[in-house]
Amino acid sequence: MNPFSVEGKIILVTGASSGIGKQIAETLSNQGASVILVGRNKEKLNETLNSTANKDRHVVETFDLSNIDEIPAWMKRIVEKTGKPINGVVHAAGYHSTIPLRVLSYKSMNEIMTINLYAGLAMLRGCANKKIFAPKSSFVFISSVMGLVGQPGVVSYVASKGAIVSAVKAAALEFANLGTRVNCICPGMVETDMAEDLFSNLSSEQKSSIEKQHPLGMGTPADVAYAASYLISDASRWVTGTSLVVDGGYTSH
Repeated sequence: MNPFSVEGKIILVTGASSGIGKQIAETLSNQGASVILVGRNKEKLNETLNSTANKDRHVVETFDLSNIDEIPAWMKRIVEKTGKPINGVVHAAGYHSTIPLRVLSYKSMNEIMTINLYAGLAMLRGCANKKIFAPKSSFVFISSVMGLVGQPGVVSYVASKGAIVSAVKAAALEFANLGTRVNCICPGMVETDMAEDLFSNLSSEQKSSIEKQHPLGMGTPADVAYAASYLISDASRWVTGTSLVVDGGYTSH
């Protein structure tokens, strides 16, 4: 048996309509998993679905993760559709904005924390319900190297990603008796639409500077997707409470 296989597993992926989440969904599908594609835009989710292998075994779920109080009932409905408990979650949905601290409002901070952190923790609560999560399941947050190092102008984003790094340590201990693993991935700069939006506000010199900070060059969504597949698979059965850095050497400076 291949311990790296995800064949037959049911995996929920948030943010599956674009970027890293889309690539994770496609990769898990190609490796034999049944994927629950979660996002707010049904049209884009269907585009992801159509790009996956064996799309008849996947489920499209349109849901706004900012509705935190509705998450428990929503997850129960998902399991009713699949007919089986979920084997894993990859929380790839994320929100990013560049706002200097001196003009940062509570509303802006809360928007970022809600999607990046609170929604993931609300889903993680389901790990305690055996009807929702199968035994020895795996929960993967997508954090960021910004959760490990600082950067001006994005304090809320950095705070949300840093909170994930800390939260997985506590959650891993809390759910270890269930055999449930909780980890996160900390990617460096990855070539996505979000990165393009960031670069559109920078000069060519600033963009070049960011690229040079990654000794192996800029990453791709596939680089993160392969890491997520590993943490979902049984090959990582002894890995929990950790932050897997996938950054092309960014944090080695």
